[in-house]
Amino acid sequence: MDALLNQPRIDNFIYLNRDNRWLGFHWRGLEIRSDGALQLCSVPLFDGDSPKPADNFDGPAGLAQAPDGTIYLSDPLGHRLFRIGCDEALVPISCIGGEGNIPAQLSTPRGLFIPKYRNAIFVADSQNHRVQVFDLASSQLVDIWGQTSVLRAPEPGSTPGRFNTPWTLAGDDSGNLYVIDYGNRRVQKFNRLGEVVPEFWKTIDNAQYLGQPSDIAVYSGSDRTSVYVVDERAHAVFVIGADGNPRRDVQHRLISFGAAQLKKPMGIAVDKDAVYVGDNELHRILKFSTADYGFMGEAVGYEGSIAALALDAGGNLLVHSGSGALPVRLLTDAGYGIRGVLWSEAISVSSAGSEWHRVQAKCEELTANVHLRLFFHTSDDPNDQPTDPDVDNPFSDPKWKPAAATPDPLANTHDLFIGGPRSHYLWLGALFGGDGRSTPVVPQILLEFDHDGYLNDLPALYQTEPNSRDFLLRFLALTETLFQDLENNIAGLSRLFDPLAAPKEFLAWLATWLAVELDENWNEQQQRRLIASAFERYSRRGTVAGLRESLRLLTGVGGIIQEPILYAAWWSLPSPAATCACHNASRGSKETAWQGVENSVLGATTMLAAAQPQGAVLGSTATLDYSTLIRNEEFGSPLFEDVAHQFTVQIYRSALSCPETISRVRAVLDREKPAHTDYHLCIIEPHLRVGFQARLGIDAVVAGGTEDIRLGAATLDADDVIGGEPAGRIGEQSRIGIGTRIG
Repeated sequence: MDALLNQPRIDNFIYLNRDNRWLGFHWRGLEIRSDGALQLCSVPLFDGDSPKPADNFDGPAGLAQAPDGTIYLSDPLGHRLFRIGCDEALVPISCIGGEGNIPAQLSTPRGLFIPKYRNAIFVADSQNHRVQVFDLASSQLVDIWGQTSVLRAPEPGSTPGRFNTPWTLAGDDSGNLYVIDYGNRRVQKFNRLGEVVPEFWKTIDNAQYLGQPSDIAVYSGSDRTSVYVVDERAHAVFVIGADGNPRRDVQHRLISFGAAQLKKPMGIAVDKDAVYVGDNELHRILKFSTADYGFMGEAVGYEGSIAALALDAGGNLLVHSGSGALPVRLLTDAGYGIRGVLWSEAISVSSAGSEWHRVQAKCEELTANVHLRLFFHTSDDPNDQPTDPDVDNPFSDPKWKPAAATPDPLANTHDLFIGGPRSHYLWLGALFGGDGRSTPVVPQILLEFDHDGYLNDLPALYQTEPNSRDFLLRFLALTETLFQDLENNIAGLSRLFDPLAAPKEFLAWLATWLAVELDENWNEQQQRRLIASAFERYSRRGTVAGLRESLRLLTGVGGIIQEPILYAAWWSLPSPAATCACHNASRGSKETAWQGVENSVLGATTMLAAAQPQGAVLGSTATLDYSTLIRNEEFGSPLFEDVAHQFTVQIYRSALSCPETISRVRAVLDREKPAHTDYHLCIIEPHLRVGFQARLGIDAVVAGGTEDIRLGAATLDADDVIGGEPAGRIGEQSRIGIGTRIG
């Protein structure tokens, strides 16, 4: 009762699915998906034509799958076994079968079992009162259980280990075999050596709850083994432990299920989450949950006889109809139940009570074949809850509103106005409906209360009379619904300016606000990151770091950017060394001492200026047609005008993976560089350069010399030589002094 009381509220609404667990809710015919959404229970789906009920159907048959995927089935009336061949046809197994009682012959074979630990098939040879074991590879008989001597005709027996009409078989992961001994109305257990374990049946018999066992299935989990026994008299399934003790619930009651749904059960299969049981009066296959053993629904599309059920390696359900036809396969989770109900415990959000406004199921779009209806009840008494709904007659209690007795009980009402006077408690319910092939999906339910709606925008006069106020609340709620999407869009405009939250279709528009050009080849995350970092990158625009970052982000290329002016050093003559008054040099000496400076070596670290720093000087540097005059404010500019406002961009050839890359690089440089600058783009070829490109095979290749520089050629580069023979090449000219030279 207290699960939904005083829920944490956010303003004036709460979400009722917390932590994807739907705390405080109960349901029947529904299940929680892995993402926390509620839907109708998944059930097997058959898309083919169901076989007609067999006229000569008289009991169970066998169905088993070998580790290699081969499917085996028994033919009780034909006294033989089949396997399904590669052409999907029934192939009789040679050396096994033929009516008779000698070893390897069969008389009404029924249950089959193939263990994991042994390449053999166990056959319940029903009318011969024995279990025969055959090798799968050779089809040879290797063992017989339940017969005192192979020299005598088989006959029934009741002592432990003997059989009277064995019907069906099942085994666990420990190698134990469980046999329905139908004529003796018991279940016998054998270990993997074929030795009977009499204590198993004694434990069951002492509890006296099985009347007529008729079928069996076993599931071995990580912690325990559960044996599921179909009882023909009780038309129910009982759950037993591997030691024979029945499983019990928290109230210490025997666990059984299916009595309310099953009429004539036959055929059972089990996996971790579900138990599948056939019914030959309903001609249906029913699914039950292993979590609470509740009924989940009937298989969709199948209506026929069921002689045996089995699960294949892919988890699909195989059905043996007993008519000698191929077994059919049902997809276990492709269908859905027809109806499901959901209801809550009392919900309270305030000790002073609340004006309950609206409940809305946040569901996927409802198609024509699925239905969802919401119901509610309000009260100030926590014990005034309506009757819990059931699947057959849901929400029949008149306390539930809207009442179930409506012209169209399947009309969709997934968005419901509550209204009414202030109250402390609210109960919610929902009815799910489908056609077996589709389902409503509800990931969340929103509950609104103490709503500040349009009524507060009207004069207070409209709220004085209770009936008028209630009518206006309901009427205005319709108007609010019409404009809700528009108001939500207006309230959410700010997210359109958030590059991490804006819808994908708004990214191009948002990029225009920041003058960002998006490449259609970029994925969505790249576009969002580029827009988000645009404002910060503008603070570095036009700098070396900004250019390098833009090249990396926009073209994927890493560039080496250099400014020649930073390395410009001009050649100058050394100056005379200064002498002090106490210098003891001899008078009349004509030798001058010069002071060494770092810029006095031409060509190593320095260069000559392109023009006279003072401009043309008459009688000194002025040459007709080769000199220029400069103004006072331009004094010294010739020293720097050849290298100022210029930079170089060097890119490794390996970075230019496609022809379009170089064009994108130029476009980025033209757009991002300072307007008064110019650049030179240089492609670094993979030559060996000490200290610059020295990783052989990565950014450098050992090669021969380059062509000689001739008149009219470009300026000297690091790779150019002036005249002379080419240097030696490894592998071609390697004899020093004969075929090659060094240098």
